[in-house]
Parts: sequence; C-alpha cells; structure tokens
Amino acid sequence: MTRSPGTGSASTWAARLVREPVFIAAAIMTVGMSALALAYPHLDLNVSGKFYTPGQGFPVTLDTLPLITRSLGRIMPGIAIAAVAVLALMRLFSRKPLAYVKDRTLLFLGLCFSVAPGLIVNVLFKGYLGRPRPIATQDFGGPLPFTPPWSWWGGCHANCSFVSGEASTATMLMALVFVAPPRYRMAILIAVLIWTFIISLNRVAFGAHYLSDVVIACGLTLACIAIFKVLVLDRPETPPLA
Repeated sequence: MTRSPGTGSASTWAARLVREPVFIAAAIMTVGMSALALAYPHLDLNVSGKFYTPGQGFPVTLDTLPLITRSLGRIMPGIAIAAVAVLALMRLFSRKPLAYVKDRTLLFLGLCFSVAPGLIVNVLFKGYLGRPRPIATQDFGGPLPFTPPWSWWGGCHANCSFVSGEASTATMLMALVFVAPPRYRMAILIAVLIWTFIISLNRVAFGAHYLSDVVIACGLTLACIAIFKVLVLDRPETPPLA
C-alpha cells in the first residue's frame, strides 16, 4: 500500500519536531511551569510578593532604570520587524541581493515575529484568558481575586496577565540565532537569554505579571520558533524542474 505524500510529509515533520532541542526545551518550560503553578498556586503569589510593599504597591515602578528597561522592551518588537522589512526590501530590489538573506530566512523571521507574540499571545491568550494582573488582585491591593494560569475566568476582560507579551517578544529574538552567521550565534544566544531574563524580571517586579506568566510565554514562543524552524528553515530545497 502506497503512503500518501501529504501524510508522510506531515509525519516526518512531526517526528523531526519532537526531536528538535528547542521544542523539547519549550515543552519542558511550558508543561513544567504550568504543572508547578497549578499544583502550588502560592508560588506565583510568593514570587510577586517579594517585590510588593503594603501601602506602597510595587515600588520598582518608580525607579528610572526599570522604567527605561520597560520602554526598551516595548519598542524592541518594532525595531525587529522594521529590520526584517528592510532586509526584505533589499532582497527584492537590490541588483545583488545579500547572499545570507534567503527567502526562507525572511519567511521564518516574519512568522516568528508575528505569530507567537502577536496572534497567539496578544490576540488569543491575553484577549480570552481572564487572569488578572498581580497589581489588580486582592493580594496586592486590587479588587479582583487571584486565579491560576490557564484560567478562563478571573474578572479581567482585556489585556490580561496570562501570558506576558513582553516576555514573548523578548524570546522571539531567539529566532535570530538560527539565521545568523555561525560565528555570531553564541553571542546572540547569550545576549537574548540575558535580555529575556531582564525583561521577564522587570514585568514580575512591576506587578504586571506572575512568574508563570513570563515562563509560559517564553515556552510558547520557543515552541513556535521550533515549529517554524522545522517547517521553513529545515525544509529541503525543492530541486529545479528539468
């Protein structure tokens, strides 16, 4: 019996995906943090409580350096998307297109930069999962009750806590590791890891997100990067027609 080409291709991609180290790390982060936060809900409360002062709220929101960091975190996605757009235009109109900027590179970056932080995080999760931000809960001076991650209820109706959009946009820069020249990849990896940690810590310290919000956001974004890496970057070149 002959196997359907579509089925065979899909099963091959799935098999490669579950062996992809980035996808394995993403699954461990997402599933592990979800299980931990659901089993021990006080973990989120205790971590956020480290940055909270009764009567003062989250004092770090008044400090200059964290505010600057927050601003940088908000503009970074725009810078990344603009850079991809410039490369696409150079690829399209230059008489001598950049050799290392291939069509699949631009497609990969475009998907990574738009689907995970845009469609999945900000439209789907933050729009429909009503987990209130820490600063809006009764534990930290707000009016709403605490709810665990993956909650469809909680009283938040828009731009909610689960998951962190800024942690996701910081993590999406990890896509650059897979398209940069090999000699730069380790430096980019270290820089992105440090930046993601700083942005994630900043959001927790501001009372804007719980620990589980930022860790799961990073895990979901890495999963998207792994999926697009397998589907786009690792896809064999189509041989030219004879």
